[in-house]
Amino acid sequence: MIGNFLKLYTTAWGEGRTEGASLRRPVNRWDASVTPWDLIRSMIRRWPILVAGAVCTAVLGYFAIGDDGVYYTRTDVVFLAPSSALYPNSLRTTSEDLIITAGVVSKAVTGPGRVTKYAAPDVTLIGIGVRDGWSIRLPDTGGQWASNFASQLLVVEAVAADPAAAKETLQELIDRIADELNSLQRDANVDPVNDITLSVLPEPATIYHVGGSKIRAVVMVGLLGAGATAALVVLLDYRRRRLSERV
Repeated sequence: MIGNFLKLYTTAWGEGRTEGASLRRPVNRWDASVTPWDLIRSMIRRWPILVAGAVCTAVLGYFAIGDDGVYYTRTDVVFLAPSSALYPNSLRTTSEDLIITAGVVSKAVTGPGRVTKYAAPDVTLIGIGVRDGWSIRLPDTGGQWASNFASQLLVVEAVAADPAAAKETLQELIDRIADELNSLQRDANVDPVNDITLSVLPEPATIYHVGGSKIRAVVMVGLLGAGATAALVVLLDYRRRRLSERV
């Protein structure tokens, strides 16, 4: 018992027991700390890893500052009921039939695939990380666990590498929505005077350039690269010490 107690006080990072050593703070090979000078010496001794880490960090930093961002645009396509003497203002007329029609048209354009449900209705393509693509969706205000469709409009979004492509994609989507709505009403033999019409708000849609800060990107890549390199050096040095103990 006494021998084990003394050994606990005289053991440090693989150096074993030192005969005649005075009692010290209990440190064993599992919780021994690494001082900054230990880390510097380890890095000098393992300089190939340091060089490889610096090269990888530089390459990642180059790609980080080489990203010019993307262009994003969005518009709302509102479904309007036919005006009448009782309801002359189509913008103020809300109907469940209009919401259902908007949902049918959306599925006709996007296809039968499953629609991803988000916790908030104001999620954007940029917010979920899409850098090239488009989206048509019926706003769902029911949260993550329920559905509630209360707006007779479709949110149309487009993301592209240049503003012309984003604008062109958005216009193509609007045209497809109009074509699908027209086909749906013609197939149902709806009299043109009773047609559901569309209103695009805003028109023309605003195109936004979305890009991050290159300075912050370089700093973050540098910190991550330095941390990963230092962690690898410490891990290899620790394994070397552990193996030397067993010899």
